[in-house]
Amino acid sequence: MSRLSALSATRGGLNTVRQLMAVSGAQALALVMLLPFAGIYPSMVATGALSSFSSSVALGVVVFGGPAAVAIVLAELTTNRTRGLQIVALIGAVQLPAAALTATIATASRAVLWVDGFAVLTMIVLFVIAFEIVNNSTPQWVPSLLTIGLMLICLLLLDAGVSVVSGEVTLLLPGDGVVDWVWTVVATERVLILRSVVASLAGLSVVAATVVCGPGLLDYVIVQRFKNGCAIALCLVGLEVADIVTDAPTLTIIVVSLALAVNRGEIGDE
Repeated sequence: MSRLSALSATRGGLNTVRQLMAVSGAQALALVMLLPFAGIYPSMVATGALSSFSSSVALGVVVFGGPAAVAIVLAELTTNRTRGLQIVALIGAVQLPAAALTATIATASRAVLWVDGFAVLTMIVLFVIAFEIVNNSTPQWVPSLLTIGLMLICLLLLDAGVSVVSGEVTLLLPGDGVVDWVWTVVATERVLILRSVVASLAGLSVVAATVVCGPGLLDYVIVQRFKNGCAIALCLVGLEVADIVTDAPTLTIIVVSLALAVNRGEIGDE
């Protein structure tokens, strides 16, 4: 009976997931919020983007809950608040563990990466994304974000392979203490892993707040101003990753952009 109950519960859960993802805009929102894990976010973590809790919050707001996610919630997610929050929670159930796992792997991979080179490359990628945010499109010669992410993954794997072949690092095979190695990484880098989770939570919070406030935001917020602020913040993150600037006021820029995005004329009229 317990197995039947478990099987029934599993089927019920899968049906719920299918129903939620069948809502208009749900799949697009999941794609936008999970796409950064396809190369872009891991390279940012590996090159030191999570340098503090404030930078982690700012990074999460821009990368996971940025203007693309906000735009989808406002324009495409056609459902009530309860179901909208359920969709965000479902995405969060995937995003939060992925953020922790990404931080663990990215931290461990720093030993086999050409960090300075990847820092510059990550900065260029972030500038391209910022350009896309402001202009709502990119020139035809600029690859898509998915293509950029896959390219970064290939470069990360190539760099790791070269480090192993050249003997700079020793490949850890199953049975060689993988569990102990993972536990050591988690124990020594728990602060960075926590910051990665905080970044994910920050993005989820922005999207959840947008779901709660609903389409009414369009009457009181000028979304383009928020986009411009996110683009500037993303450029600052890139400059900080490349070690061109230090202690960039990324979070301050996001807060100021949100304040400037409020349409005071509409509020005054009411």
